[in-house]
Amino acid sequence: MSNFRKMTVREAMPFISTLYESFGVKSMILLKDSEWINVVSVIHFTRRKVEDLDNEYRFLEKRLGKIDHDNFKIILQAKPISEFRCVVKELEDGYLSLGDLHTRLLVREPRKTLDEMIRDASHVVRSGEYAEYDCYCATLSMEDIPDRILSKSGISALTLGLRNFNDLARSWLGLESLSSSINVHIIIPIYATAIEIQYQGENEIKATLKMDQRLFENSTIWLTRQPQGDLAPILERIKCDATSCENVTQDGFVYISLRHRFSGMGLYDRISASLLHNELGLLSQKETSISLDSAASDPLSQTFALFDAGKKMEEHLLNPKGDDDFVSSVSWLLEMIDIRAIKLGPAEAVRENKQEKGSADIIAYDSETHKILVIDCTIGVPSSTKIDNIKNTADYISRKITLPVKAVIITAKKCPTVKEDAGKNYVKIIDYTDLERMIGFYKKGYQYPAKRTIRDA
Repeated sequence: MSNFRKMTVREAMPFISTLYESFGVKSMILLKDSEWINVVSVIHFTRRKVEDLDNEYRFLEKRLGKIDHDNFKIILQAKPISEFRCVVKELEDGYLSLGDLHTRLLVREPRKTLDEMIRDASHVVRSGEYAEYDCYCATLSMEDIPDRILSKSGISALTLGLRNFNDLARSWLGLESLSSSINVHIIIPIYATAIEIQYQGENEIKATLKMDQRLFENSTIWLTRQPQGDLAPILERIKCDATSCENVTQDGFVYISLRHRFSGMGLYDRISASLLHNELGLLSQKETSISLDSAASDPLSQTFALFDAGKKMEEHLLNPKGDDDFVSSVSWLLEMIDIRAIKLGPAEAVRENKQEKGSADIIAYDSETHKILVIDCTIGVPSSTKIDNIKNTADYISRKITLPVKAVIITAKKCPTVKEDAGKNYVKIIDYTDLERMIGFYKKGYQYPAKRTIRDA
């Protein structure tokens, strides 16, 4: 939960140009009376590089198929953030350029674009980063609604091979439906979240938070303790500057660990962690009830550390003597960072009609992203054959179970060049440098950023 300070698009422009790297424009357009009409456009900001966003769009079109007819198109464009002011100028003039096409908007009052208020996001499909972070939006409305405009023009979802227009809205545009009066939807994600609150024993609380490093310097954290009940008074609270807390930085995010020992802790006390930015307001808030009867600090990790396997896991990962020890240790590490993992045997394969369709060393499941990971492990530099094999395995399984399946290779060697080449083929490589970072996070109790190394693919 967050509570963004009320502001207009105009007031948010400096913040937008500072916090985001690029933005996407997803537009549904219709040819009517020799003129291209912009039925609906979604503009969304992201901290990702423009080339990464463009790759995501091309991959989406590859998976779903391009909507590119003579009189009806969906166009996906990735742009650097420096071009947003030019897009705003077009919006104010009542049109939007999409490559060589000049499309007319249906906005009621385009001249008031910059005066639109930024509000809690609505009509947005909560998937991907919108499921992880709060987001806000500014909406430019029109008199009609998109699905009625399409129907009047003879466009049918059935002729596109779809059940209804909502399939178009959700899958291509990221909107819940086409039944609202949205003509242009501007979506602003806030890259900050309170991840978890844990009871450490002896009245001590550990709060883990994550935020874009560009928000870090001007942020503070409040920890609050109060009993159960909506009318219960606050018993204790403390305020800390984010910069004064223990923190680590990874891929442009700062992971913050705030520990505090309260004067006391009652059975089922509620603990809240609030992350505030001096200029933007409340970025994120999380509340949890602490049960003293069951609270414990990761008992599985504590137990694992008592065994030889727990003591030797780091050595087996970073200086493996053989493949089997390495595969076992990878599966242990995944389990310790809360990714369910099953180690397969060396002769395990996926078969159809006795014909081998693929193989893997480990299959895993990330319950937060609902993605299956198909993992090949090697103590050497991955070959092109390994990369192709694991990608084909992931593609085959994805078709069979109709869920996202990520192809991953984990290696004990450093291989930055091979990583880059494999990434272009949608295969994620975790190499020695990544493993070293993941182990460091795990040993410090930073489960989330360790998991993020695999998740950000």
